[in-house]
Amino acid sequence: MVVPHTHWDREWYLPFQRFRLRLVGLLDDVLARMDRDPRLRFTLDGQMAAVDDYLEIRPERAELVARLVRDGRLAVGPWQILMDEFLCSGETIVRNLELGLRRADDLGGAMRVGYLPDMFGHVAQMPQILRGFGIDRACVWRGVPERVTTHAFAWRAPDGSAVRTEYLPGGYGNAVHMFDDDGLLDDRANDVAAWLRQWRPEGGECLAMYGSDHTAPAADLAEQVERASLPMRLATLGEFLTDASVEGLPVVEGEMRSHARANILPGVFSVRIPLKAAMGAAERRVARYAEPLAALWLPDGSADRFLELAWRKLIEVSCHDSVTGCGSDATAQQVAARMAEAEQLGHAVFDLATGRLAAGVDRSDHLVVNPSPARRRGVVRIGGDPVLVEVPALGYATARSAAVQPRRPARIVGDRPANGLAELRDFGRIVDGGDVGDTYNYAPPKTDAVVDEPVSEYLQICETGPVVASVALNREYRWPVEAGADTRSATTAKVAVHTLAEVHADEPYARLFIAFDNPCRDHRVRLHLPLPRRADRSFGEGQFAVVERGLTGEGGHGEFPIPTFTAHAFVAAGGLAVLLRHVTEYEVVNDGTELALTLLRSVEMLSRDDNGLREEPAGPQVFTPDAQCLGRQGFELALMRYEGDRPGPEVIAAAELFGHEPKAVRGTAPEGTPGPEPRSGLDVAGDGVVLSSLRRRDGILELRMVNERPEPSEAVMTGDFTSATRCDLAGRPTEPLDATTGRCVLPLRPWEIATLALG
Repeated sequence: MVVPHTHWDREWYLPFQRFRLRLVGLLDDVLARMDRDPRLRFTLDGQMAAVDDYLEIRPERAELVARLVRDGRLAVGPWQILMDEFLCSGETIVRNLELGLRRADDLGGAMRVGYLPDMFGHVAQMPQILRGFGIDRACVWRGVPERVTTHAFAWRAPDGSAVRTEYLPGGYGNAVHMFDDDGLLDDRANDVAAWLRQWRPEGGECLAMYGSDHTAPAADLAEQVERASLPMRLATLGEFLTDASVEGLPVVEGEMRSHARANILPGVFSVRIPLKAAMGAAERRVARYAEPLAALWLPDGSADRFLELAWRKLIEVSCHDSVTGCGSDATAQQVAARMAEAEQLGHAVFDLATGRLAAGVDRSDHLVVNPSPARRRGVVRIGGDPVLVEVPALGYATARSAAVQPRRPARIVGDRPANGLAELRDFGRIVDGGDVGDTYNYAPPKTDAVVDEPVSEYLQICETGPVVASVALNREYRWPVEAGADTRSATTAKVAVHTLAEVHADEPYARLFIAFDNPCRDHRVRLHLPLPRRADRSFGEGQFAVVERGLTGEGGHGEFPIPTFTAHAFVAAGGLAVLLRHVTEYEVVNDGTELALTLLRSVEMLSRDDNGLREEPAGPQVFTPDAQCLGRQGFELALMRYEGDRPGPEVIAAAELFGHEPKAVRGTAPEGTPGPEPRSGLDVAGDGVVLSSLRRRDGILELRMVNERPEPSEAVMTGDFTSATRCDLAGRPTEPLDATTGRCVLPLRPWEIATLALG
């Protein structure tokens, strides 16, 4: 079966608008041919972004597109955009699928296949996400492990959800040249069929993917198919993938990050780190500050359209050639601008909600809001001074009413900050080495020069408590200014690395703020943290799971399997948990004794044909001087020790607190205004239970959470509601729950994502 399609990179080595002009020309031609010839079929890459981008320029073609979709000849959706699964939050993935399905259904119906053709590996919980929308089939290429030797396998999420998954041997363009020359069709078709039959020991029709990046089918495609000696027929991907059975199939558990059958290009996780930081800030502002506040305190819906626009921006930039940073400098600049827009929209909604609440607070006081679903203590700075406050769950209080005395005051012990719960024991090592790779893959020079010792350092005590205790370590290094394929430059530059260590009263972790001006090119900077005990594995949080990983990667395709991985809220190994603000690349190094986090990777090429750790080019050789990331760099994290084999619920709870801190807003009411009493919005309790989203959907409060533990848990919701209904990820009701007293108890399976409608 032949599936004509295009893989459409919305932006990549060219920025969005230049690629869109090509898209319009391609679809003008393809749609006109489909309108004339009922034999033709076309699959539009599994993402609605291409349709929306086209119809914005050609609105008069909307009815033709809808007719072809209704007729089953043009396959659209289910995604809004083909995201990078590791570089956005699990909630962004859910909203992506939600939006794509809605837009596709508006046109006549979405392709109900989890088409994931070009993502650089796949997250563990993707099968559960797909099943949550009623999708029971998937189709993938990169990341599939070597043990998969047939075209289909059962892909199982940590919670046990499974989808039948079609593997694309040779990628989404395995038949791209089959129809290039009518005279060679039979020979090429037989070659493609012979290759694909190796993966189908049971026989049956083979799936030939006829298309590639930004390509259109041959003008005489239907005629060539009819003249071919080898029996073949045209179909959409959805028409081919009709079997959803997983019975008897080999099983793949969790995330897929193998290099065995295709490049997974892991360097995208650490290139242009400011983009990753901007994405994290925007997602956090929209999903955890703006949307919940609007749901609870703006019931008139005045913020709804702003939030919808913010989510569209977030989804757009989650694209696998956008947030990854593996495009041109012009593309990265536009991506950063859209991330900033999303964050600004979230900030505007936050300002609207807090502004209304602050209107009842004395102008000499402050409103303090808590974005976490549990009563918490935290520090806010008012007039530059740190104040310890206690605020109700997803609620608010005034700074005066919320002020409390520290239970465990922060102080300086020797020359380190501590509070009895947490103590900074080590600042870590700054390690600088050469990198002559590209935006896709790290690659050191043949003879590297690693700099891990400062030429000077001094320690300064900054704050002594009792609310905040902090010290600053200033280290000066001499880093080579550039590198070539063979070695690093003998010329060096002076670099001052400033590390501020803080401990707040009552917090179970120590904070680190690292900053430096980068004057050098072609290098990688990592923070090496000593582990309390030797580690033989790591645990990375992200996308609704805490994934256990070994110390090696599976190779085999021609890409060196560097065992670097990503974490979203935290990474843990050997008794040390590192709490994070955004997706961060890490590696357990030095025989399991240190954890290395990438702070900076500086490269000058989108792709190098001569990358030392990758055999094949990953894209065109385009210069990307901005990817050198010259200038000011900053990184924020926190360190926490834990007992036991793996990080427990205390680490999950700490990551929630570190990632979502209370915010203070000055009151605007006349002096002497009594001010509101502290008020809770919604309390969600449970070991390992993590809040993903809280919003109003069709006027109803919708809560989404996940149990991020390998053991069952129980979520207890308390708030101003009298009904609760279990829903799937699409928002469809599945089970009524007892909530008549404003309290609802929900048992959760290990790793289960749960969505509730609260009335």
